[in-house]
Amino acid sequence: MKKLCCILLIIALLSPIFFTGVLAEMDENISNNIGSNRYEDGYRYNINGWIYLHIEGEPYERGYQHGYLLADEIVDMIQRWQSIFPQKHSWKIQKFDAMRLFWRKYPEEYKQEIKGIADGIKDRGSMIDGSPVSYKDILTLNEMYESLSRFRRYSVHSLRLRDNWWASGIFSLITSGISSSEEVHTGKCSAFLATGDSTTDGGIIAAHSTYGGKPNDEYWWSNYIAGRWNVLLDIQPTNGHRILMSTSPGLIWSDEDFYQNDAGMILMETTLQLGPWSRLGDPIVIRARKAIQYSDSIDEMVNCLLKKNNGLMANDWLMGDTKTGEIASLELALRHHGLTRTKNGFIWSCNNAKNEKVRWELNSFFGLGFLGRVIGKTFKPDVRDIKFEELLNEHNGKIDVDVAKKIMSTHPIHRISTDCKITSSELINNFGLWAFMGKPDGTDFIANDHPFEEPKPGYTDMPACGWIQLFLPKKTGIYRVVDQENIYGSLSKILWEYETSKGVFGNAIYSSPVRVEDVIYTTSWIGNVSAIDIKSNDLLWDRNIGWSSASSSIVANDIVYVGSSGGLYALNKKTGQIIWKNEIGTVSSKPAFFDSIIYCGSHDRNIYAFNSENGDLEWAYKTDGEVYCSPVINNKILYFGSNDGCLYAIDIKDKVLKWKFVTGGPVVSSPLIIDDALYFGSWDNSLYALDVKTGKSKWKFTTGWGIDSSPAFFDNTIYVGSEDNNFYAVDAKDGTLKWMFTTKGGIQSSPTVYGGSVFFGSSDGKFYALDALNGDLKWSAAPDYYINGIYNYKTRPIVSSPYVDEGMVFVGSTNGKIYCFDAQTFEEPEPVEKEMQVPINTWLFMVISLLCVIFVTGIYLYWARRKYR
Repeated sequence: MKKLCCILLIIALLSPIFFTGVLAEMDENISNNIGSNRYEDGYRYNINGWIYLHIEGEPYERGYQHGYLLADEIVDMIQRWQSIFPQKHSWKIQKFDAMRLFWRKYPEEYKQEIKGIADGIKDRGSMIDGSPVSYKDILTLNEMYESLSRFRRYSVHSLRLRDNWWASGIFSLITSGISSSEEVHTGKCSAFLATGDSTTDGGIIAAHSTYGGKPNDEYWWSNYIAGRWNVLLDIQPTNGHRILMSTSPGLIWSDEDFYQNDAGMILMETTLQLGPWSRLGDPIVIRARKAIQYSDSIDEMVNCLLKKNNGLMANDWLMGDTKTGEIASLELALRHHGLTRTKNGFIWSCNNAKNEKVRWELNSFFGLGFLGRVIGKTFKPDVRDIKFEELLNEHNGKIDVDVAKKIMSTHPIHRISTDCKITSSELINNFGLWAFMGKPDGTDFIANDHPFEEPKPGYTDMPACGWIQLFLPKKTGIYRVVDQENIYGSLSKILWEYETSKGVFGNAIYSSPVRVEDVIYTTSWIGNVSAIDIKSNDLLWDRNIGWSSASSSIVANDIVYVGSSGGLYALNKKTGQIIWKNEIGTVSSKPAFFDSIIYCGSHDRNIYAFNSENGDLEWAYKTDGEVYCSPVINNKILYFGSNDGCLYAIDIKDKVLKWKFVTGGPVVSSPLIIDDALYFGSWDNSLYALDVKTGKSKWKFTTGWGIDSSPAFFDNTIYVGSEDNNFYAVDAKDGTLKWMFTTKGGIQSSPTVYGGSVFFGSSDGKFYALDALNGDLKWSAAPDYYINGIYNYKTRPIVSSPYVDEGMVFVGSTNGKIYCFDAQTFEEPEPVEKEMQVPINTWLFMVISLLCVIFVTGIYLYWARRKYR
């Protein structure tokens, strides 16, 4: 028996070591897993309707990674193109022409990349019409833009009937006399650049949106095609620069034309009108890809675009060099081009040539340029030209990323956009950008409202997926994925829902709801702060404080403090009336309150301290990056992160920096303080634990991509989501992985632990409730569009962080609604230690019993002694 007890005791003492070893082994096995989301050095994640795809290495290797990871999406893209012209322009003919006209123009590097894509698809078993995908299919996919363009233009080297030279000439003649307000130009993309005195910091701001028309539009694509332009392709080649581009599955170039590279170069494009082309030149695919991969300056990019230009795609190329602050516009037809450059001002483009010679050439008839001079002499601004000039002048000197969002979300610039990308000098320093999948004004594209004459396979709705700020990993993180047996859980119950007011910029909710008594306070992107009665589901009041509001509110002393593009606002809790405001630039984070001072971060790079009663500025501290992180106060120390990659600790009494911790990426995640440790995430793929007093690192846990989510704590466990589509439970003491849960989208929502469950949302469109101890799925909800299959752009991301109380979960969605779910659990009340009160009768009984025991014991001892005498 004694031996058994010793064995059990030894097992109990060694169990922590044993289980730690098991977890470490599990972590290693997960990291080496090769699934549908990773192959060798390539990997992909879903995030806010986009596919982020990273590929690297030699041309064939990175191509293979591309094809292997996006096989289903590439096949879907080819099938869509096949359905556009199923008879007259069959895929077989398109392949024949692509090989005949373009293949020999491709350098060996890009041929190998295309062959790798085809082989990656083939090895995944994906087929087209029952046949394996070949490199000819991938070439044709890349050249569809130019292949279809040539049927609308005349060749200067051949007047064969198949080139429709006669149709091009007649079309040019007819459309040249139509009013510009009717928007007859073949493309509808929009873009602008601003720099120098036009921007808030003197750096470059760049924005681009892609056109996706309706089925009856005059050009050949619609949302049916443009909906698939949802890939953010991160290429890290062996030679040349690292590139980030927005593109379509299977392409080696952008197609919709938005690029940036690690040399600080920006390249964007909008298509111009019809014009002549030459078979002797190189396709735009090659010239554009070379320009962004091998250029360090605007001069080099211009040379790449001009060299062997085939004219088949007449373009207005917008370029920026963040190293010098210079921006440029290259309007390029076959024979003529115009180059405009500046380091101070702005340039916009919307498919309307401004250069006289370029305009003359594009309006020529049968190649006769003198006729172009007659009919295309005067530049006629269209409605988007007029609106661009108006808005850029209105915001001149104050243009930043937030203003760019506003401009690109304004009618008619957004008219029928399918996405928007915005970058800046500061963002490119961290290889980041802002992206929006869907129409940037927040409205949805409903396929049934725009039907084709004949149904098309895969023609689906395209909801507005909301804004996402993302940064590319500087170093590859640890790839993990878990195949959950239970991926659905039980059904959730929506107790009620409330839709906030819609406006011209949409009503998406990125903020977290806050409950005070029986009222929920929330903010929406349109800039409305709403107070909702949770019992009656009635709106108590609604107050607009500008727009671009992602700030969560805080309520203190009957005042609601909240931010927007207009700065920081103080509102009356009962009426919503504005008590004071301070216009400090856009405030996206949740303010913090301590000792009658309100603290908040701003996009102007400062952290501010204001008098909570009147809004007077007490002090400010400037960082080197925009502040999106919500500050936290502990023991009179203010902790917050910045896009400059640092976590700051400031003594609010002495107003001096106590310490700062440098990470490898922007810090958006709000810090969490438990005892002597501070926990937060960074876009360098890491979750950190620091000593709260010194700022020294305790441990670091590496994820597959950046961390936007703010961590939560329960039972010695840190919970946090990552943009790598995973939710993690990490030991708070040593940073070892306890368990993880894989969703189908990036996780920006900060978790809340309540009643033994952990709650959070995902950009896959679903809301999750997991068992906090083991990560088992208890229940999930998909209140709107969610990722189901390959149409990963069909989702309504839930990025809001939940508030849980009294068995109810409150959370916002990018569809503009606040949901109240049944939590299906309750928080156990904390045990209360009470002073024991013993009744007098009990005391008497205990005393008498004790006396009896003593008396009996005494008698026994007395007789025992007498017996042995």
